[in-house]
Amino acid sequence: MQQDWAPEADAFAMALAAEIPRLRRFARVLTKQADAADDLVQETLLRAIAAREQFTVGTNLRAWLFTILRHADRKSTRLNSSH
Repeated sequence: MQQDWAPEADAFAMALAAEIPRLRRFARVLTKQADAADDLVQETLLRAIAAREQFTVGTNLRAWLFTILRHADRKSTRLNSSH
């Protein structure tokens, strides 16, 4: 069973990796700071991997990732403004 899943996981990982430059550019626009942008992208990728089962193959991965990134940014902004 593991062998059946491995190619799918590899394809998902490669697709995620291909989107990292775009995610980083957008995160830098949102955060205005390179370090904060990198943290935001990392959080986005972790959330995407954790929610991989919710992604529908054949739909727009980039749009899904950008939605996750925007939600992570809003949560981060809310947490930072409450301190």
